Amino acid sequence: MVDLERRKMLAYHLRHLVIGRISNDEFEEEMQDNVSFGYLPEQYYSSKQAKLDDPIIRPMLELSWCLYSDLGNHKLTGKHQLADEELKNIARIILFLNSNLEYEWPYFDRINPLIRFSFKDLLFTILSFGQHYNVKLNEWKVEFEKFKNTGDHDLWPFISKEQYEQQLKKQPFLWGRKPD
Repeated sequence: MVDLERRKMLAYHLRHLVIGRISNDEFEEEMQDNVSFGYLPEQYYSSKQAKLDDPIIRPMLELSWCLYSDLGNHKLTGKHQLADEELKNIARIILFLNSNLEYEWPYFDRINPLIRFSFKDLLFTILSFGQHYNVKLNEWKVEFEKFKNTGDHDLWPFISKEQYEQQLKKQPFLWGRKPD
């Protein structure tokens, strides 16, 4: 299922976040109001909507949450500015979000398993002198390798080079200008 309206809202606000037009707090407010049904990006996974939603929304919210620190209000400028490679990746993601393409990747939680640990997991980690965490981390790494082998990982969220090149020809932000 493609929810193009919410995808475009996410792309619009993500673009404004990464170029420094809005702050991280403003981005989170916009996500809650327009994309994540009132959930913060890092909490969306626990919502009922996340399980029935356009499958690109959840990974995009999780990825966007990792772009900034939520300890204080700031824009992604100056010392918070993203590296050129990160900006290039975000541009590709925004291109995908402005497409009608189905998201074909399986879900993979990119967040380190330690962040999602329950009290029980933390207790097992302490009692096993860190072994429980190592097991979970290794499971996570195996899942990541499976995820990477699903398609052309360098072009994620596009599944293939052909899909990416096809969307590049549409140039959603260059209205009225013909590509060279």
